[in-house]
Amino acid sequence: MINHLMSAGRGSDMQDSLGLMQFHDQYLYSGGAAGGNLALAHSFLPHHQAGFVHADDRCTGKEDMPVFDEPGAEAGEQDLAACKEVSQGGDGAVEERTGAAATARAEDAEVEARGVRMIALLMECAVAVSVGNLADANGMLLELSQMASPYAASCGERLVAYFARAMAARLMSSWIGICAPAAPPPCAAIHAAFRAFYNVAPFARFAYLACNQAILEAFHGKRLVHIVDLDVVPGGALQWLSLLPALAARPGGPPVLRVTGFGMSASVLHDAGNQLAGLANKLNMPFEFYAIAKRPGDVDEAADVPTKRPGEAVAVHWLRHAMYDAAGDDGATVRLMRWLEPKVLTLVEQERGGAPGDGGAAAGHGNFLDRFVSALHHYSALFDSLGASRPADEDASRHLVEHGVLGREIGNVLAVGGPSRSGREKVSCWQAELGRHGFLRAGGGGRAQLVAGACPAGLGYTVADDHDGTVRLGWKGTPVYAVSTLTWCPSPHAQR
Repeated sequence: MINHLMSAGRGSDMQDSLGLMQFHDQYLYSGGAAGGNLALAHSFLPHHQAGFVHADDRCTGKEDMPVFDEPGAEAGEQDLAACKEVSQGGDGAVEERTGAAATARAEDAEVEARGVRMIALLMECAVAVSVGNLADANGMLLELSQMASPYAASCGERLVAYFARAMAARLMSSWIGICAPAAPPPCAAIHAAFRAFYNVAPFARFAYLACNQAILEAFHGKRLVHIVDLDVVPGGALQWLSLLPALAARPGGPPVLRVTGFGMSASVLHDAGNQLAGLANKLNMPFEFYAIAKRPGDVDEAADVPTKRPGEAVAVHWLRHAMYDAAGDDGATVRLMRWLEPKVLTLVEQERGGAPGDGGAAAGHGNFLDRFVSALHHYSALFDSLGASRPADEDASRHLVEHGVLGREIGNVLAVGGPSRSGREKVSCWQAELGRHGFLRAGGGGRAQLVAGACPAGLGYTVADDHDGTVRLGWKGTPVYAVSTLTWCPSPHAQR
């Protein structure tokens, strides 16, 4: 774990560009005037510099010299003296370089020791919180607040700063005896932070690639297709802007596409629908977009969701995160997904411990100490990957990701926690819950190989395939995100 916290590297710098268009309808969108483009990712290799020391001075002479004077003898003695000075100067340079190297090693050792001390203090604080020793925990947090800064050069120190902040919020709620989910920030801020995450780290792009491939396979040969995105706010139209051209290029021409987007921001939904409508217009693809400014667990299926068309293939996509409660009531969300009867369900979850395949959900709702340890392991890998992608001390995009996405998730995971504190029962393992309601895992179909081929080489990103419909994205062997593919297959034993 310390290796994750203290390491740093260089990586890739990705940016995208999306066109902005005027929206023309409050509910149904079927065309536009412009489209959006996604820029290609460019990898940057580290540049290494090496210094060379040249020594090309040579001295020759004899100890026995003639008794007569020779014009060149004095010059030869001067050359010999100069040679000795060069030799002595070279020894001094070597000593200076050796001293500098020793100083650098000492500084590195000091930084590592300081990092180990911060992690140990953070762990001691978590133990104190877990047993209700709030006074000692408060003292440790005061010390950590003096040691760690979210603007530090070390990714480990920045991680500790955000964990200390989350622990302070947890401590305050324990003191006053009130705990409620943190109020979501403005949706525009979430969208901007997630967009930066999409650009800085490739995890979201990898997840989108795997999900889109599964949806393409499910829509093969279908004329009427319908995509239901259960939370549009974080990514907006990013994922679907890359799927539409693939649908339009398939043999037999483009399908008739409907997209239904859920989310707590009408403006983000409008922007997403506008961009997709403009791109569909360029591709000559029949297109409709339905905006539902609610959480999926808060809707009435018959009243809020568009009527299903006969023969229509439905794909449901859900990017699960911990920035805010995007689902609402989990039971109602399951009922909605069952009502839609999708041909494919793509589920992106964070890997924060727990049982294999549960996306870390169990760790998100277990006891505090288990939740703390699993979250520390998960986010240390993420901070390390961001530090490798953006090693500069003053990187605005990386700070936006750490503050607006990861820091907020850490706060919600630690400060809010399970149903005993939030007052609402939440599903601990979504794959198992969906399996009880008629969903079966679908095979990977080579999606892991597709994602692995898109990974930047030599940076530390890993891809694993469980051969049961789950592709795991990781950093240096640590699973970070899981992309699961399921299909609706009702049986007499499924719960209704």
